[in-house]
Parts: sequence; structure tokens; C-alpha cells
Amino acid sequence: MDYLITRDRSVLHDLFMLTTLPFSRCILIGIANAIDLADRFLPKLASLNCKPPVITFHAYNKDQIYEIIQERLKGLGYDVFDSLSLEFCARKVAAASGDMRKVLAVCRRAVELLEAEIRDSSELQEFHTVTFDHMDKALSKAFKPKIVDIILSLPLHQQIILYALVNLFNRSKKNYTTIGELNKTYNETWKLIHRNTRTAIGAAEFTNMCQGLSDQGLLKLGQSKEEKSRRITLTVDSSDIAHAFKGNRFIQDCKHLAE
Repeated sequence: MDYLITRDRSVLHDLFMLTTLPFSRCILIGIANAIDLADRFLPKLASLNCKPPVITFHAYNKDQIYEIIQERLKGLGYDVFDSLSLEFCARKVAAASGDMRKVLAVCRRAVELLEAEIRDSSELQEFHTVTFDHMDKALSKAFKPKIVDIILSLPLHQQIILYALVNLFNRSKKNYTTIGELNKTYNETWKLIHRNTRTAIGAAEFTNMCQGLSDQGLLKLGQSKEEKSRRITLTVDSSDIAHAFKGNRFIQDCKHLAE
């Protein structure tokens, strides 16, 4: 049913209306992956006098996911995953969505990580298993927001601008600032990282950098007669920015120096 949704939703409405026509022998059975599809369409279908009965199939819980994976692995005759890694995968996916397709994709990625590790290793071992660390890396990749990849692809100056913005919001307990205030915090952050060994960008280039971040949908720039008075707000979750900078050496050095 998900693939039949049109802008005016006429296709779905017409399909359900077929069941109400005089002498109709049409029986319509539909399956939808979208959890809220029934909630969005039932009121309209009720008004058209063709509201269908709905059967809800609940997402798998962690025990069911673990049992399904174990059942699939029985025929191999050897252990591919250690039990802790499978339990971790089942618990993580069940808490997020309960989607079995996600479980299989994560397990496949964990196996690929193990294979890459074996190829790079000079040690010859007869048996290898997917460990908790492999699964942790695979799950982190699977559940990492796309916005994190965008942040990681930014030039260093723009990454520091985002870090300075989040840091400024945390200190001021506000969810907005101005280009002038952010520029000041950016310069302070830059000095902490480079200790005056490299020059920070100028005011005009800083504004252009902020405009670039705005164009990518990471922040929003307001309007003002004075450039430095333009209001800035974040349009992404600050936790995504923090996650993106988790392994950034420059940012981590800056945090260490600031403490």
C-alpha cells in the first residue's frame, strides 16, 4: 500500500471504493510497512463508507529477534557470532524499530568487518567469530543519522563553527545567537586548538561560511541591517553534532584545553 500513495491519495481511495460498488465481488487485502498509514487513511475511508478492518502486526521484541537469528544460524554447523554480540544486536534493534531487515543488515555488516579484520591480520586462526566490538561498530554505522556524514564532510573551519555554536548555546542556555557573538566564540575556539599558530578566517569569510552551513540546512540565518546582528539558530539536533565530533582529534583537544 505504501507505493500507491499519491499526492491527492486518489489511487488508494478509488481502490477501496471498488469494494462498495453495487454487486461488487472485489475483496481488497492490503499490507503496509508504514506504521501510521492506517491512522492517516481510516478517517477518510470511514467517510466514504469503506473503512476496512485492520490487523496490526507488532514489531519484534528482543527475545523474538534473538530466536529468529539463532534459528537461521542452526544449519551452519559452527558459530559465526558469539552470544553476547547477538543479544546486543537484538536489544538495540528492538529498542529502535524491531525491524528484522535491519537486524540482518547489521549482522551482515558485522561479518564484513570480521572478514576485513582477518584479511589484514597476519595471524592464522582456524575459527573466527563476530564479537561484541564488531557488532558495536556495525550498529553504530546502521543507526548513525545522515546528518552526521554531512557534518564529517565539512571543512575544518565550518566544523569548528558548529562546535562553537553548540558550545555557546550550552553556556548561555539559549537556542539562538548572532553572527557577531558566534564569530567571537569561534575565534576563541580556534585559538584553543591552534594556540595562535594558524590564523582564523576573517569576518567576511566567516559570514560566508555560516551562509554555507545555512544552505546545507544545518543552521538558519535571520535578516538584519547589520551583518553581525543577524540571528543564528540551529536546525539540527545538537546531539547529532556532538556524535559527529566524538572522534574528532581537533575538537577533543579543544574540549581538553577548555576544561
